[in-house]
Amino acid sequence: MCVLLFIIQTSCIKRFDPEIQSTDAVKFVVTGQVNKGDEIQRVNISTSSPVSNPKLYPVAGCNVKIIDDKGNLYLADDMLNGNYQIFIPQSELSVGSSFKVDIFVPGGVNLVSDFDQIHDGPDIDTVYYQVEQLPAEKPSTELDGIRFCLDLDATAFTTRYFRWEATETWQYKAKLASSVSGVKVCWSTAPIKSIYLVSTKNLTQNKYTRFPLHFVDNISSPRLSFGYSLLVRQYAMSEASYNYWQKIQENSTEQGGLYEKQPLAIKGNIRNISDPDQIVLGFFSANTVKSKRIFVQSVQGLPVLYVDCEPEADPRVKPDPRCFNCLLSGGTNIKPAFWPF
Repeated sequence: MCVLLFIIQTSCIKRFDPEIQSTDAVKFVVTGQVNKGDEIQRVNISTSSPVSNPKLYPVAGCNVKIIDDKGNLYLADDMLNGNYQIFIPQSELSVGSSFKVDIFVPGGVNLVSDFDQIHDGPDIDTVYYQVEQLPAEKPSTELDGIRFCLDLDATAFTTRYFRWEATETWQYKAKLASSVSGVKVCWSTAPIKSIYLVSTKNLTQNKYTRFPLHFVDNISSPRLSFGYSLLVRQYAMSEASYNYWQKIQENSTEQGGLYEKQPLAIKGNIRNISDPDQIVLGFFSANTVKSKRIFVQSVQGLPVLYVDCEPEADPRVKPDPRCFNCLLSGGTNIKPAFWPF
């Protein structure tokens, strides 16, 4: 018994708190892009947070301007909470033009990005889905769902680097709510946080078939119960932008223990002119963006299961309040303009 107690005490996992210098802990974080195809261009400015208390620290009151390679200057409106918006006419967002962001932070700090060039890109060829099974948490069980995929055909274009973003919207219902209450049917929208990238640089053709996107199951949530939509945005980008996002992807998906591959010190294209020794996180890019939306109402061969609100056998147990009000699940009862069902 004494030997066993000694082994347990000496083999405990101990907390390790790295010593991080204050100058290393706080960095400016800048994300933004100029998109040919978007009416409004956006830049977000914040500072990094301590490891012990991760949260968003937006930086308001900045002077933000986007400059093109012809010397044209576009001033941003401060939308508060670290968000800035810039209107640039589509006629100025021509293929081959380059853009950079120039930021003056309150206190005299000047942050400037490198120029990034707009590359032309094709429309999204096809977005579709296929029934798929993934391993579930319980042994010897599988999770039924659908996998969205897309086909890329850029044979008529020179760029070889592409990124996709996806946003999902689904309809859901409060089963016990009255149909005239206004809170029986709701819709919820959320961005997919995964990073989707592909380079056709080493392929014989500038094409890619059946690129896998988002997987939606029919067990963990009711997203496939009454109607589902996926909006896909495709970015044709520069090689520098692709390399940056590839490192972000590697850093966010890397698995392993302490002695496996460590998080990357990802260097973007933004620098601090006022203090060259201070690293600035983020990347400012120029792209051509195209989008396509797909709707799913029912999937053949895939039984849709969802949590209902059947009364309990014990009358003293009250149903979940969300069964009477769909707004309590976080969505909106305003039908999206694009919703066809």
